[in-house]
Amino acid sequence: MAMKFVTNLDLNKNELQNARVQNLATAPGSPVEGQIYYDTGDDTIYFRNASAWINIAGDISGVTAGTGLTGGGTSGVVTVTLANTAVTAAAYGSATAVATFTVDAQGRLTAAANATIAIPSTAVTDFTEAVQDVAGAAIAGTANEITVTYNDGAGTITLSQPDDVTVGGVLTVTGNLVVNGTTTTVNSTTTTVDDPIFTLGGDTAPSSDDNKDRGIEFRYHTGSAAKVGYFGYDDSTGYFTYIPDATNNTEVFSGTQGTISVLAYNIGANAVLSGTTLGSTIVTSSLTAVGTIATGTWAATDVAVAHGGTGASTAAAARTNLGATTKVTGTIGDGSATAIAVTHSLGTDDVVVEVYDATSKETVICDVDRTSTNAVTLTFASAPASNAYKVVIIG
Repeated sequence: MAMKFVTNLDLNKNELQNARVQNLATAPGSPVEGQIYYDTGDDTIYFRNASAWINIAGDISGVTAGTGLTGGGTSGVVTVTLANTAVTAAAYGSATAVATFTVDAQGRLTAAANATIAIPSTAVTDFTEAVQDVAGAAIAGTANEITVTYNDGAGTITLSQPDDVTVGGVLTVTGNLVVNGTTTTVNSTTTTVDDPIFTLGGDTAPSSDDNKDRGIEFRYHTGSAAKVGYFGYDDSTGYFTYIPDATNNTEVFSGTQGTISVLAYNIGANAVLSGTTLGSTIVTSSLTAVGTIATGTWAATDVAVAHGGTGASTAAAARTNLGATTKVTGTIGDGSATAIAVTHSLGTDDVVVEVYDATSKETVICDVDRTSTNAVTLTFASAPASNAYKVVIIG
């Protein structure tokens, strides 16, 4: 649906960018001087003079084929083609030949051929693989990895692991790994464990209370001091505890509890609190003040405008208190007047005016003059027909 302009459009010497001339199969009826269109039949732009449609392309006396071209002409459809050269159309170059070409000043290939690749035998040296005789070579182990023992009497070589073993690459254990020591230290950057559950406190449940906490101790630095943190079960209180600056005394942690950040809190199966919502199961509270209430039903007195309310309990009163905008509409056009005054009585120049075709509902553009705080004047290049347009004024 096109927007209809019923007044002249002055671009004030600015560019009209990415525009497209109207496409028609035949010339438009009732043309006016200066009108243009694009004829889709002969792919030509025409403009209207005082009496006829004129081809905007003008006249071309002829086209002459230059160097390397053939064709041309002085009328009608003119074709210019690339002239053939002496080169035979083919693929040149292969695994055993190099393509050679001759190029003229116009950049055309005037000769093409294949040159056989020939490499003299003197240019190729023999490639031999050095073979090392390992017979009788000594066999030695790698320190902290493999121990080699030679039994001269039995003529046997025994490979074994030393008591202290260092594995420089990846150690893969396909069976169970049991470590029976006092301290297990893992100095790796990333540790991955398939087991979804960590069991702390021994292979089996203790037979008596050892009064020790159960959890994770971690080390970090604040930027000014090294710290030890702890989170886990506090044996003395029976609560899950987080201590960012903790003291470990034989697996019993003490210190000031820290602040935790979570998405939401549940008590049992009830969601009681999230970052933005108080759970529906919370029906009792000792709150004495609240922040912004975004939604809900207000059952108290009217909230004053100065405090973010409307100061009213009805929509009509609220609009009055808030100075809300009002809409005025009307039908215009009498077939003779080009300047039409419309009274809106809104008492302000701050109004928005929209005019549209009463039949097609398309927006039309005309001159709008805010002649007073209660009226506007609409001006058209030609007089609108009787009741041709609708006007909407909002202010």
